[in-house]
Amino acid sequence: MSSGIESLRENNPFYSSSHPDPWVRQFPNITSINGEVFSSIVRIIQKKQNQASNPVGLLIKGESGSGKTHMIARIREHCEKTNFEIKFATIKPIIDYQTPLRRVLKGIITNLAHPVSDQCRYTQIHGIVFSIICDYYAHQPENKSMANDLGSDVNKFFDHVYRKQEHVETLLKGVQGWTIKEIPTINPLFVKLLFSFCNPELQHIAHMRLIGEIGDPEEAQLLHVPFQESSSDPAMEEEAREFLISLGLLLSRYNQSLIVCFDQLENLKNKELVEAFGQIIFTIINDCRSIIPLTFMRTLFWEEVFSPALDQSISERLAMNQWILRGCNDDEVEEIIRTRIQEILPDNWSEPYSWLIKKVRETINKNPSPREVIRCANTIILQSDSSSVHIPKVTPEEVIHAAYTNERELIISDLDSWPPDYEELSEAIITYLTSRKYQISRKKLARKSILTVSKNNSTCSIIVNTNRNHSAIGSSFGKGTEFLQKNPGATCIYLTDPRCLITKESWNQANGKKDNFIRAGGIILQPSTSEIARFYALYSISCKICEQDILIDTASGIRPLTQEELIEYLKEPATFKPLIHRIPENIPETAKRTYYQDDHIYQALCRILTQKSMHIMGAETLSGQLTSQGITMSHDDLIIWCGRHSDTFRIIQSQQGSMIILHGKDHAC
Repeated sequence: MSSGIESLRENNPFYSSSHPDPWVRQFPNITSINGEVFSSIVRIIQKKQNQASNPVGLLIKGESGSGKTHMIARIREHCEKTNFEIKFATIKPIIDYQTPLRRVLKGIITNLAHPVSDQCRYTQIHGIVFSIICDYYAHQPENKSMANDLGSDVNKFFDHVYRKQEHVETLLKGVQGWTIKEIPTINPLFVKLLFSFCNPELQHIAHMRLIGEIGDPEEAQLLHVPFQESSSDPAMEEEAREFLISLGLLLSRYNQSLIVCFDQLENLKNKELVEAFGQIIFTIINDCRSIIPLTFMRTLFWEEVFSPALDQSISERLAMNQWILRGCNDDEVEEIIRTRIQEILPDNWSEPYSWLIKKVRETINKNPSPREVIRCANTIILQSDSSSVHIPKVTPEEVIHAAYTNERELIISDLDSWPPDYEELSEAIITYLTSRKYQISRKKLARKSILTVSKNNSTCSIIVNTNRNHSAIGSSFGKGTEFLQKNPGATCIYLTDPRCLITKESWNQANGKKDNFIRAGGIILQPSTSEIARFYALYSISCKICEQDILIDTASGIRPLTQEELIEYLKEPATFKPLIHRIPENIPETAKRTYYQDDHIYQALCRILTQKSMHIMGAETLSGQLTSQGITMSHDDLIIWCGRHSDTFRIIQSQQGSMIILHGKDHAC
């Protein structure tokens, strides 16, 4: 076997056929696949920009593997090419049917707050605020020259503003007041939070408040907004609705639009969740100018389950603009194969491409789906291993383990796409405990979950909270103490995300309740970034299995894996270590991290990878190699760092775990 084909087998770019988070760049999208569908979507978006109040919804149907999530990535790329004049968001499935608009608002803000490119710290929110600032100066006769000087480069503008930090708050405060007067129907709180987000010193707390996380009086004072001690679900739903309407008002004023992509809708497993989704679509279509919902699902699921459960007016509105995704023609099959090989073998891709495409043509059916093309190529590469007499059939547990491992590492590389979320953490815990055959009941309180777990006469309460509010945190500790006092010998765990607060020194009442909780025997668990990613990865894999997105080759053909097989994988401690375990309070000095300058890491990675003919190496091996360059980084820390510098160091999934590759021919090294 030639060295090029051997390199293709060692660094197999066809291992995974699923598309990760659309913000994570892996392989190029093929623009010709379902090109007519994509062009139709773009035309409707452009029409919506000129007719903001025209109610529009879109529906794309296609079988598993037909390219629905790849289409989402293409739409994001199109938005990027417009410099995000067309805004983009993708939404995870609803979990609580009582708070659907909060879930959607959180998804939209999370996407709008995501850096718009690998080398840029600015976001789509900065773009919206920049449009308002340009508008402000254009309406001030004395500042006409300033309006002309602003140009169209949002990054350059904020770079200039931030160099004069003392002027940031004055500028933003003045423009936000003008905006509220100029658009009387807009929600003033929403405007204030958008502008606060663009102040680096306030960005994090403004982001949290935008997605509905209530902070404390200190944060409210910093943001110059009223402090809300607590709010009911209906009140927060109404606020989310007002924020969405206000976002539409701003977008329509500047002839911009937002495309909101809804995928993985088969996870809406009951009528209440489907009806809640209908409420979302109704609100967006009828009340939110310039916001376009785009729904993806399998044809049969739409026809037999989803459409009948929706209000007829919503179903008909979505069905007015619908398309079906088709298979690939011969040229598109060739392009999928060629572009993936070129991504990892930019200089000597021709020979392995000629070898592989010939075998794919001999094997694959007419008009295959993109997933079928990728899986076919993967099988051929695996079977090319001359050291194996035959390719052993993998087990469901092995397929799930590989998918889960890669999902966890993708989440670590872009944790901003997974903000703290008590609902997702709770779902992961329930899935895990189900595999251990515990009896579980869930009680939802104000933006937190209490899971009561029992088995063999032992009881445990798990309080899952990602709320920032001091009273909510104190209440959680109070509930835990009450449970322990009523159930002698029981266990109570308070679980939160590592990015969340436990308490502040100034929170006297909450601190007292925390101390009482610990004295009563309560346990506080705040896992590390690596550990919390396991929770979100488990939730994500469960959603993908429900969508039939994880497949296995069997003697009778390819089939999707099932939730039952996921449970089988989780229940064996040897293959899936406990999701909830006690974390040592005192970290040994030798285990504490050393922080290195980015340039130091960058140069070390360049020295190592440029010595490899294909400039690619497994993350685990690369982490070990860094030690010889004087840098000690764990595997997960390396994934996190490369995720922040993915313009040069791209992360690619493989059967052996994540691979790190110097991106393209023209990388900076």
